Amino acid sequence: MSTSITDISNSRTFEKVFKEYYSPLTNFAYQYLRDHEEAEEIVQETFSKVWSKKSDLEIKTNIKSYLFGAVRNACLNNLKHQKIIREHENYEMHRDHSDSTDFMELDDLQKQIDSALEELPEKCRQIFIMSRYEEKKYREIADELKISVKTVETQMSRALKVMRKALQQYVPQFVFWVLWAIEKNLSG
Repeated sequence: MSTSITDISNSRTFEKVFKEYYSPLTNFAYQYLRDHEEAEEIVQETFSKVWSKKSDLEIKTNIKSYLFGAVRNACLNNLKHQKIIREHENYEMHRDHSDSTDFMELDDLQKQIDSALEELPEKCRQIFIMSRYEEKKYREIADELKISVKTVETQMSRALKVMRKALQQYVPQFVFWVLWAIEKNLSG
């Protein structure tokens, strides 16, 4: 049996349906949402939509089934939306925490690197900076400073020894950095 929404299109009939089903629908919504205010809001929105679309809607069941189905769907959509919000908040909270931790660790690491660099003799520091910061190959450093490649290798070995000792708490990051630089020099 097809019941048109026009059956409740006049305000008196709509008011009667509202009064009859508002409380049962709110209790029904509460079973999904476990929040009285949210349940009431869902039911009110459902009635509002029914009233605003009364001329376009066609109900293929009775009004009670239609309203309970609409409220159930609105509750499920609300729950999905709340889950997405929670997941996003958890993601943001985790991301913010890990970002601040990463920045603090990077800041500490940079301070340790700077301190260790200050401990190096001038020529050793210069070679280290050219290799690691300017990304020059050992051959380029040797040519620019007019020294042998073997001298560059020796100075880099000394610099890395000092850096390794100063940065031992950061060994995983440092090892990665050193291996990357060694690979870069070997491939060039």
